Amino acid sequence: MKKSPYGRPVNSSVRSHSPRRVVVALRMAGIAGQDKLNGIFDHLSSGHRWQLVIYRTRQEFTAETVRREISLGTHGFIVGIPDAEDALAELASVEVPTVVMNVSGGGIEKRKKNIAHVKSDSSAVGREAAHTLMRQGIYKSYAYAGYRTDSDWSRERGESFAKNLAKEGHDCEVFDIGHFGGKVEDKAVLAVWLKSLRKPCGLLAACDDRSFEILDVCREVEIKVPAEIGIIGVNNDPILCENTEPRLSSIQPDFVGEGRLAAELLERIMSGHDLFSRERFRKVGVRTIVHRESTTSYSKTGRLVQKILAYINTEALTGIGVEDVAARFKVSRSLLELRFRELQDESVYEAILRIRLEEVKRRLRQTNETISEITAACGWKNPTPPKALFKKRFGISMREYRKQSHIIIRSSGDAVPPEFAGFCKCL
Repeated sequence: MKKSPYGRPVNSSVRSHSPRRVVVALRMAGIAGQDKLNGIFDHLSSGHRWQLVIYRTRQEFTAETVRREISLGTHGFIVGIPDAEDALAELASVEVPTVVMNVSGGGIEKRKKNIAHVKSDSSAVGREAAHTLMRQGIYKSYAYAGYRTDSDWSRERGESFAKNLAKEGHDCEVFDIGHFGGKVEDKAVLAVWLKSLRKPCGLLAACDDRSFEILDVCREVEIKVPAEIGIIGVNNDPILCENTEPRLSSIQPDFVGEGRLAAELLERIMSGHDLFSRERFRKVGVRTIVHRESTTSYSKTGRLVQKILAYINTEALTGIGVEDVAARFKVSRSLLELRFRELQDESVYEAILRIRLEEVKRRLRQTNETISEITAACGWKNPTPPKALFKKRFGISMREYRKQSHIIIRSSGDAVPPEFAGFCKCL
């Protein structure tokens, strides 16, 4: 029996002029696998000749499957079935052209030749979710419900969501694998967490399955969606999103684009092209965001409050007051305060003061500036009023806070000042 170029036996009945035999191993249970397969078909519609062999489940795609396919002269593999470590280990040991989609294990990450990795950009998903929920301008808090395993994609979506919220001054509560009491999730624990969230809350679920579960628990404990919790998931699976009450909003990653890119990369590898290192690891972003009833639609008031928040975040340290904000947006002070408090549960003055005092705390911790220099940089001409405000709000003087913060930092290089502990858990 002849040997293939990749060091394995090949069936001599395979003729050189035949279409390239390509194995596609994708889980078809949800919309993601189906869309990725459609992306592969898109590539083939441009004139490429492949004989596709499709495996749809983990039970079908094993190490023995890989060995058999290589013996039949298979030219390439596109693999996106999770937990198939034995099959991936077999592919890691050969040089047959391979594209791996959103999976890892079996040492496949260490393979260097004739291989490329394509994955959904989880950071883009988290970023778009944060911007979408913030733009609605109605939420007093934000939360992320991760998946029940410590999967990279779930963790990355949550980290990006929290990071982009933090840029606009918002904290993020996170429910992740640390809350689970073993492999089986306790719904009661999830219910307690959902009840504890400050309402109304904008919540990103790691995927549509997760948002479906969140909605179910909210219904059981009588949390109103979207009035109290606005839910947005990921994948835009119509079976899940369109058959709930209320229907579920969702972020749709570009799964079709992932499939098309995987096919294009495999075609290049099978044609003998060496990929540059930057081409071997590719990410594909978000295709669209589908708004349904689980998130409140945009409102004129919400958009106004978001603009006011952005202005305050940018200008608070210059010493602006409530009248400056009212003039900037051409509204009366009374209407400004009414609309702002409706959605943010604090006055415009309190929002400005909160930002300025948080910056004072940061500078006390991280710089050697004098207190007078710090208060001046934060918008006060006279250091006396901010000193009094600081002590009233935090129960400690600026000088004592600085000494206390320095002790914490010296005691451990990884230590975090107490008031940031909850925030850092989100990241």
